[in-house]
Amino acid sequence: MKDNVLIDTYAQIKDGQQGQLRSKVRSSVLDVLSLKHHFFGDEEKLKKPRVQFLYFHHIFKDELENFEILLEYLSKDHVFISHSEAVDRLLTDRVDKPYIAWSSDDGIQNNMLAAKALNKFGASCCFYVNPASIGLTDVEKIKHFCKEKLEMPPVAFLSWKEVELLQSQGHEIGNHTFKHDMVSQLTQDQFEEDFLKADTILTQKCGPIKHFAYTYGRFENFTKPAFEFVMDSGYESCISASRGCHINGQGMLDKNKVFLRRDQIIADWKLSHIKHFLIKGVQELDYNTNFLPKSLA
Repeated sequence: MKDNVLIDTYAQIKDGQQGQLRSKVRSSVLDVLSLKHHFFGDEEKLKKPRVQFLYFHHIFKDELENFEILLEYLSKDHVFISHSEAVDRLLTDRVDKPYIAWSSDDGIQNNMLAAKALNKFGASCCFYVNPASIGLTDVEKIKHFCKEKLEMPPVAFLSWKEVELLQSQGHEIGNHTFKHDMVSQLTQDQFEEDFLKADTILTQKCGPIKHFAYTYGRFENFTKPAFEFVMDSGYESCISASRGCHINGQGMLDKNKVFLRRDQIIADWKLSHIKHFLIKGVQELDYNTNFLPKSLA
């Protein structure tokens, strides 16, 4: 494999991004919002009992230091738990502390760096992978997959041996569809075929799979029939990439009606900016966030 073809720093992604002015404006706005949180003491709200799912796609080598700083900060007032425990606590109404559960999408190889950092803090992660890209080494196929499916420059993907190593370290593996197609652009039959193909391969390689994260993550990228099929297939959870966190306080929940949300983390971001999104999630805590949004219900 031609290593120089595959990017290995987040700086390379930023250098190739369009809309630098827009990025600067966004950063300035977040700076102001972060100052507002500081002025009003909003950071204390992060001590509120809840389940907050945080996820990333990558931890490049130039993001690792920031990621460890974030883990150190969060570990002071939060309890890191596994994805499965987080789901179970929410369903059984045992959300008595500020809990954080980590996950990652797409199976990028630098997730091994993320796992090493998470292990330092006793934190586990659910790595949502696409079987079509795991073990992929052909540069041209990688370039095509990254461009067409992930909309990013070519990166190295996890091997099945690395997936096995992640599991041996206490991390979980989740289903992220077979080849990262957008669910809302598939017929129901196509989705079911794709889902079952991914589940079959992952089960053979990793054992029973409990959790599903659909691709692209917005509500409009998914469908209610797809959600129902996932849960009818015996999965414990189905999760989006729409921001928000979870509380209960009203007793046992039916897992077949719970639709989870996650907050994306890019480790390159300023810590104050990440705090803003975490605080915003707490400020918007609502019991009804546990269920399908009106656009899907």
